[in-house]
Amino acid sequence: MTDLKLNRRNLLTAGAAAGLASAFGLPMLSKQAFAQGAGMEYVFLSVVTQVPFWVDHRAALEDAADALGVKTSFTGPLDFDTAAQARQLDELIARRPAGLLIFPGDAAAMAPGIDRAVEAGIPVACCTGDVPQSKRSVFLGINGFNAGKIGGEMLAQAIGGEGKVILGTFPAPSVLERVEGYKAIFAEKYPGIEVVDVVNDKADPSYAPTAYLQAIQANPDIVGIGGTDGDSGKGAAIAVNEAGRAGDIKIVAMDRNDDMLPYIEDGTIHGAVAQKSYIEAFLAVHMLHWQNTDGIKVVPDWKAAGINPLPESVDTGVMPITADNVAQFKHA
Repeated sequence: MTDLKLNRRNLLTAGAAAGLASAFGLPMLSKQAFAQGAGMEYVFLSVVTQVPFWVDHRAALEDAADALGVKTSFTGPLDFDTAAQARQLDELIARRPAGLLIFPGDAAAMAPGIDRAVEAGIPVACCTGDVPQSKRSVFLGINGFNAGKIGGEMLAQAIGGEGKVILGTFPAPSVLERVEGYKAIFAEKYPGIEVVDVVNDKADPSYAPTAYLQAIQANPDIVGIGGTDGDSGKGAAIAVNEAGRAGDIKIVAMDRNDDMLPYIEDGTIHGAVAQKSYIEAFLAVHMLHWQNTDGIKVVPDWKAAGINPLPESVDTGVMPITADNVAQFKHA
């Protein structure tokens, strides 16, 4: 394990960071600036942190810390408690880390705190979900609407382009956008598909199976389920098995949670649409570090110019998961 970690660190060096800067059209991070930033702390503040979805973000934080010689940590409420997340943001501001990565449970609730962080000299990157009305430096993640359209297309193909379906979600803005993407692709290309219910599964693995089973019982003629959050796939799979409808009801899931992937292998879930979560967090730490160390020279002095030196947003895209490639998505 030690040798593996050393090899990964050798790959993720200052030179690699400079390569990332070049790939995104940013000037090279100077060795001097790189060294001056050693020991800085970057904190990822999320919500619903109990779920396995965040494993890739956590791994990326560790690798970015090794690459840059900084400290990283991951925190946030275990459940979808947006008020607690907002309070924790204020606590983090008081700690004054070098930078914050934030997945916002409620964009409106988090915007004032993000602005306070930036005003206190703490740059913020939003990951997976955005708060565009705030002073954050960069958003890294998918276009939720487009991801929903990709999932909708996958589900439409699985059910033959017609029939009644239900969609699963929870009330985070970026996730709700995926629901609208599903509906949009059905309206554009598949008028024979009817969305009969949108289930709030609370992104809670203990609650989701019950939510989907109740929806199936209330709508026994459905032929498909489209899940838009990381816990919708497994929840729907458990529900169709309990209802005796496995294979009969086609499921398209979201993300690459390890406890969901076996259901793709055995055919209970038709496929999934996965975010590139690792690259979101890995790039976010690098970008905030470039900003903190003045290692990027978009202009001689971006602060004096009153500009944001980072990209406003980075669309990290999605990856389709099917029975053919599911083995590649399992975590060691």
